[in-house]
Amino acid sequence: MHRFTLAGIVALVATSLVACSEAPVSPDANPRPPQDIAMGAGQSDREEVVAGEIIVKLKGEASADAVGGRNGFEIGERGYRDAYVIMRGGSGDEHSNAKKIAADPDVEWAEPNYLRQPTAIDSRLWAFLNPGGLRMTYTSGGSGFISDSYTSISDADEDNVEAYGAGGSAVVISSLDTGVDLVHPEFLAGQLIAGKDWTTKKPGALPTDVDGHGTHTTGTMAGKTVGVAGVSGAGANVKVFVQKVCGRQGCPTTAIVDAIRAAADYPGMVAMNLSLGGLSLSTAEKDAIAYATTKSVLVIASAGNGGNGAVACPACDVNAISVAATDWRDAKTSYSQFGPGLDIAAPGGECYSNTTAEGCIYSSYKGGGYAWLQGTSMAAPQVTGTAAVVASKTGLRGSALRTRLLETVDDKGSAGYDETFGAGRLNSYRAVTNASLPAGQ
Repeated sequence: MHRFTLAGIVALVATSLVACSEAPVSPDANPRPPQDIAMGAGQSDREEVVAGEIIVKLKGEASADAVGGRNGFEIGERGYRDAYVIMRGGSGDEHSNAKKIAADPDVEWAEPNYLRQPTAIDSRLWAFLNPGGLRMTYTSGGSGFISDSYTSISDADEDNVEAYGAGGSAVVISSLDTGVDLVHPEFLAGQLIAGKDWTTKKPGALPTDVDGHGTHTTGTMAGKTVGVAGVSGAGANVKVFVQKVCGRQGCPTTAIVDAIRAAADYPGMVAMNLSLGGLSLSTAEKDAIAYATTKSVLVIASAGNGGNGAVACPACDVNAISVAATDWRDAKTSYSQFGPGLDIAAPGGECYSNTTAEGCIYSSYKGGGYAWLQGTSMAAPQVTGTAAVVASKTGLRGSALRTRLLETVDDKGSAGYDETFGAGRLNSYRAVTNASLPAGQ
């Protein structure tokens, strides 16, 4: 069994840059490798699961005790608003046990409890405003700046800084991640709403981030100096309902689907961010995303970091918005997954193992700090943050909000839709105003 992976790749947890002599050289071909995870999403053909646990959806008024009793399984916890029940059997037999329970006439479906993993105006925020000319510098294996062919190009950004200004109505988005540093100075007073830590059975546990991933993605969505909402001037109108779905061992399906449903039910919710992924779509996830869709709440998820032509799940679900990653040259990053069903691309960053980190995405981090990270984890919250501002400024919700995001992109790659960029690369300004900036802005 193998574990699903974070969609964020740790690049450099530091804000200082190293100056080098200027000599035109080229970066190595390899972007920074993951430093905190064992495998990239999509790199394995097996899925890791929670030992012994099966998620079961019963039919109608069927009795969980009766189903468990006649099949030889113990009854565990029930999901949010009884959406499912956990049944426990032998560890290592999860797939065969799921098939056995699914064959019961009182069972609608059954599946293992899969583990997902989270996937990583200041001049450092090139994703928001890129005047061109960014050149990373070497720290090892070479000297000087990288060559001009690898410099950023003007307008390889989502036009966030130019976008909107203050004003708008109050909206809520949700972070489904490793939690958030709830006292980080990047967030406005009262902006973070502490939801539940779904990874523990401890009553009243706060969704505190000990990893850093969730603080980074939430900062990108809503931070006052590094976030889409804050930099656009709409930060005071955007609150974040923080839910922890990822612990030390990963992100159980049960935690993810409970959090999706809880977010969908939260007053004022317009979108949620899932910077996590795995190989195949869970039925429990599919049902939860469908539920959110009926509530006019967008589920925005990262496409994965395996570099292959299959979108990771739950982003792969038809009702989710799947997000690929672009770099500071406005190209698909080397790690970003792509393929049929991809919806949109957004800046996710790309820097190299022997360069400084200017090409990655800069945002808040655990412990009150800041970090440069890269990954489709960093791309998805660009879209979620933009969705929040569009909803605040225009009142659009649900399918209308989804359509606005996808129809106001900058077309990249082949004309029209393609499987590398989806509809195109996010354009925040156009999404809010339905108008275009002059070329080069």
